[in-house]
Amino acid sequence: MYDTAGVLSAATRTQAESVIATIEQRSASQVVVYTQVKPESDSQEAAEADARALIDQWGIGRKGFDDSLVILLDLDDSKCHGQAELYAGSGFKAAFMSDADRQSVFDDDMVPRLRDCDMDGAVLAALDAVDRATTPENAGRLQFARQLNALLGFGGILLAALLVVWWLWNWLRYGRDPVYTDDASIYMPAPPAKLTPATAALIMEGRSTRRALTTALLDLASRGELAFRHDGGILGLGAKVGIQMTRPDDADVHQRLIRRSPLGPAEQLALEKMMDIAAGEEDGYVDQPALLRFGKSVGEFDDRLEGGAVAGGWYARKPSSVIKAWRALGIVELVVAGLAFWGATQLPSDGLAVAAIAIGLAGGATLLGEKTLEQARSMQQVVAAKALPWVETPDQALVWGVALGLHRDVEQVLERTAEDDRRGVATNAWFPAWYASGAGGGSGGGASGGGGLMAGSAIPNFGGMFAALGTIGNSPSSSGGGGFGGGGSSGGGGAGGSF
Repeated sequence: MYDTAGVLSAATRTQAESVIATIEQRSASQVVVYTQVKPESDSQEAAEADARALIDQWGIGRKGFDDSLVILLDLDDSKCHGQAELYAGSGFKAAFMSDADRQSVFDDDMVPRLRDCDMDGAVLAALDAVDRATTPENAGRLQFARQLNALLGFGGILLAALLVVWWLWNWLRYGRDPVYTDDASIYMPAPPAKLTPATAALIMEGRSTRRALTTALLDLASRGELAFRHDGGILGLGAKVGIQMTRPDDADVHQRLIRRSPLGPAEQLALEKMMDIAAGEEDGYVDQPALLRFGKSVGEFDDRLEGGAVAGGWYARKPSSVIKAWRALGIVELVVAGLAFWGATQLPSDGLAVAAIAIGLAGGATLLGEKTLEQARSMQQVVAAKALPWVETPDQALVWGVALGLHRDVEQVLERTAEDDRRGVATNAWFPAWYASGAGGGSGGGASGGGGLMAGSAIPNFGGMFAALGTIGNSPSSSGGGGFGGGGSSGGGGAGGSF
C-alpha cells in the first residue's frame, strides 16, 4: 500500500493492507495499490507503462508465476482526476481476473466513485472485487499450470538431449568408421572378400548412388563384357553414350587378371539386364533411347548391391532401410515439435515452446545425420596413404579410382596423358579402349594411336566421358527488491482509463 499522493485516509490504508495480506496468504498472489501525482501520465498507455515499470522494477509477484496485480492511480494536480490502471501479470490474468474482468471492475465499481473524487471508495471497491476473485481453487489451478509448464520446458530439453545422445550412441557404435592403421606388417594383397568396386562406392557414399552404378558398368567394361560408344552428334552437340555388348577376349592378359574376381550379384544383374535389352537391338548395340529402359532396373540394382554388402559383412542392415528409419524418426520429431510449438502459441506456454524448439533441433540433427558423419574416413585414408596393392592393370586402376571417389583425379590423369600424346611427348600412352567414339569399340586396355578415342576430336575429353557415363540408367523423366518475489510484467494485461 503506497499512497504517495496522500489521497487515502488512514482507515482506508489499514483496511487495504489487511485485504492485500489476506489475498497473499490465501493465493500467494501479490497486490500493490500505488497512488501518485503525475500530470504527464495523461493517457491510458502512459498509466499502463507506469504499472508495468512498477512490477518489473520491484519484482512484484512470484518469479515463474507472475501472479501480480497493480492498482495504480496517476493523478493530476487537482488530485481528483487522472488515470487509473489495473495491471495484472500473466499468471494473475490467466488464473484470477481477465482483462475483461478488470475492465468491468473499473467501469462499474471504480469510475462512479472516482468521478466524485471518492478515492477511498474506489480503491476499496477494487480490492473487494480482487478479494472475491482470488480463490484457493484458482490459485491451485495457477500453481498446477505453471509447474506443468516448467516440467514441459525442462522435460522437453531432457527428451531432446536423450534423442541426440541416442543418435550419437548409434553413430559411435555402428556408423563411425574404424581408425585406419597403416603399418608395414599389415598386408593387403587383395580387396576383402565380396568387395567389388561398386560395393566400395556404396561404402564410401554410405548409400547406393549413381556412382555405384557407373562403377559397376566400368567394371563390366574392364572385363570385356561391354564397351561404351560416345556419339558426339553434329559439331559435338547432343553428345550421348551408348553401350556395345562384346565378348571377353581370353587372349587379353589384363582381362584374365580382372576376371579372376567373380562378379557381385548387382553387377551380374546389370549385365543380364543389359544383355536382355541388347538382344532386341541391331548388332547388340544399346543406344540412348534403349538405355532408358535400363533405368527401370536401377532400384533392383541398388537392392542387390546393398544385399551383397550385407552378405559380405560390411553392413548389419541395408543402408537404405537404416536411412529410411532414421529419416522417419527425424520427420516424426519435427512434426511433434511443430505441433508442440503450435500448442505453445495457443495456450500460451513458454515451457512448451522451449520443448518444441529442443525437439525440433533434435529432429534436425537426426534428419541431417542420417548419413555417416565421417564420410567413410578410414577408406579415404587408405586411398590417400598408399597405392592399392591389388590393382594389377590400368583398367582396374580406373575402375577402383572411380569407386573410391577419385574420378576427378582419374579424369585429370587421363587428360594429361591425352595432352602429352597430342604434343608427341609420350609413347605407348594408355587409354581405355573400351570407350570409343562413333562406331568404334573394343575391350581391354591399349595405347594411343593418334586419336579416334572420343567424339568430336582425336583427343579424348574425359570430363565429358564421366559426365556422360553418369547419365546411364536415368529414367525418361530425368534427362527483484521491495520484498516481492521477482515476478515480471511480460505477458500481462492492463485495464482502466481516465476519470
